[in-house]
Amino acid sequence: MRIGIISDTHDHHANVLKAIEIFNDRQVTFVFHAGDIVSPFTARSFEKLVSAKFIAVFGNNEGEKTLLRSVVAGFGGEIHEDCYKGEIAGKRIFMTHTPHYLDEVTASKMYDLVIYGHTHVMDIHHAGKTMIINPGEATDWLTDSPQVVILDTASMEYEVVPLKE
Repeated sequence: MRIGIISDTHDHHANVLKAIEIFNDRQVTFVFHAGDIVSPFTARSFEKLVSAKFIAVFGNNEGEKTLLRSVVAGFGGEIHEDCYKGEIAGKRIFMTHTPHYLDEVTASKMYDLVIYGHTHVMDIHHAGKTMIINPGEATDWLTDSPQVVILDTASMEYEVVPLKE
């Protein structure tokens, strides 16, 4: 199964639409958003996902959480307060926005995949058997390298897909 991973969209509407196009073209089953969607208007764009379930966590820049929660639920997605913990395709997944508890979470050895955002800098590595992914920013404010990650959960191989040509 392929999943899409995105973070720190910060209302960059054009890049969000490009990411959704990539996720639809690659036929991902889930899209994980590691926070800082920012506005309900941007969140609403994710209803254009054709066959992927949208799962997100709040970041530190979400202003209107009640409306964001309503919009995401309205198209069948999920948005979680501090973290998401779940199992998909036999992989235990933990997602949060900030990297504050990454060492503790990975040291627990409870998760196969840990997703985070916040730094706007891509970070993909392993800590023991746990794969850690920060897809970097989907906006282009800090790095000028907006991207998303596509992960095959069977092989745990990933592809970094730029949103800017």
